[in-house]
Amino acid sequence: MAAIRDGQCRLVRRLNSRPAWRQVITRPVACRGFSSTAPPHSTVGGVRISKLFTALLVLGIGATGLGLYEFYTSFTLWPEQVRGDLRAGIKARNQGDLSLSERYITRAFQTALSLPYQTFAPYPYLKLSGIASLLSEVASDRYSREALQIAWELGAGPSEQHSPLPDAEKTPSAVVEGAPGWSCYTLCKEERLRRVALAYKLGQMASERDLDEEEKWLIWAVEEVLRLSGLGMTNANSDANIKAQENTGSSALEDLELPSWMSKTDLGAPLEALGALYAKKGRIEYAMPLYLQAISLLLPPKENNVSVEDRCRAAQLMNNLSELIMRRPPTPEVRAQAEAWARQALGIIERAQAQPKSSQWFGWGQSADDAREVCEQALGVVLFNLGSLREMTSDLDGAKKLFEKSAEQCSKMGIREGVVEAQEALRRVDKMKKVG
Repeated sequence: MAAIRDGQCRLVRRLNSRPAWRQVITRPVACRGFSSTAPPHSTVGGVRISKLFTALLVLGIGATGLGLYEFYTSFTLWPEQVRGDLRAGIKARNQGDLSLSERYITRAFQTALSLPYQTFAPYPYLKLSGIASLLSEVASDRYSREALQIAWELGAGPSEQHSPLPDAEKTPSAVVEGAPGWSCYTLCKEERLRRVALAYKLGQMASERDLDEEEKWLIWAVEEVLRLSGLGMTNANSDANIKAQENTGSSALEDLELPSWMSKTDLGAPLEALGALYAKKGRIEYAMPLYLQAISLLLPPKENNVSVEDRCRAAQLMNNLSELIMRRPPTPEVRAQAEAWARQALGIIERAQAQPKSSQWFGWGQSADDAREVCEQALGVVLFNLGSLREMTSDLDGAKKLFEKSAEQCSKMGIREGVVEAQEALRRVDKMKKVG
């Protein structure tokens, strides 16, 4: 059984390396136009910050006359003091010269920090954080983190009550203290949401270096985004709430009406990231309610018109939840609960695959194939986990069929580790059948 669980966890970790949510996207535009639903440059690995700066770029049009017009006229949003460096920095970046791009954008950021925030009105924080985001794309990890952290600190304003920064860094830096007027500026709600995105990214950047620092950033991001949505954190992780959510699949988010300027991604990405962190730390009692909240947000029970992409992501999280449940002592009740979530994930994937593909015009939006890729990636892992659960109940014939399907699906999607694990499980099952 230990071998089964080890193989299952290895394969689940392979799936968990692919983010369930579109990464939070920020862009330096007016608050009324803020959205985090623009497609990211890549759904694998870290956030691609090029999409964080879309007010300076043209999406989906390319180098057409309209695209070039939009590209250059967008710079009129910016003060003259930074406009030239931003234009030159983006041009160098698009030509692949990241070193030159970093020099120009660093100078633009330093200039921006020296200017009164009123220079960037309206919505100055969206614009300043946009420059920091662009700089983080072309700079080294160290300078990327510094730029984003400076932008995050500048948004504290006069009413910041707590900070996820390490104790040694809670005193504002000289750069932040020297920025004219920012200590008196109060962010609008959309600018606060941008600050959540910065904390989320800073948490991601800390993940390979310091899990405790990552946790502090993500906790702050989750608490702040829930405050913005109108839903507090009161008793969110209480034993009674966790038990009720496990049994009913419901959560406080399923009936929540988000503000028009907040998307599911804005709310769900920090929830899922913090859940994944707690799962990595083995703190299942904290990870499970966060996964449940994210699932209910993606797949509300009373909503029928849910996109293929959201269904597939919900299925992936259900599979992760099933794996979390199996970390408990494997009693028949625990196995049944884990299998129920895994089978629900499988059903959602199969229905999403059967849904007709929608057409796309002129490259706008995400293609149906891209949306279904999350399902295709998750399917092989769901099948493997179901096979492992069947093996635990001595249903060797059922386990063998599921492992065969898993191996086939993982091979189709190029998940080599999944193929190896499924083949190893098949050899184990065949051996057990001969002994039996």
